[in-house]
Amino acid sequence: MSTEEMDFEAELEAEVSKRLAIMQEPGYEFPTRMKKIDWIVAGVIMVVSIAIVEFATLSTGVM
Repeated sequence: MSTEEMDFEAELEAEVSKRLAIMQEPGYEFPTRMKKIDWIVAGVIMVVSIAIVEFATLSTGVM
């Protein structure tokens, strides 16, 4: 393993430990669950994004 990979893993481990400690504090408020409308909006955004990409590739002839 290279030194760069070891440095990254050490930094990642430190960040994970820090975030877990924050989440285990008594006053930590977990985010609310996504509601039905949130899922619908996310789905619509994905469909529109795919449609835009498809339209752009069809209109330019790029495949």
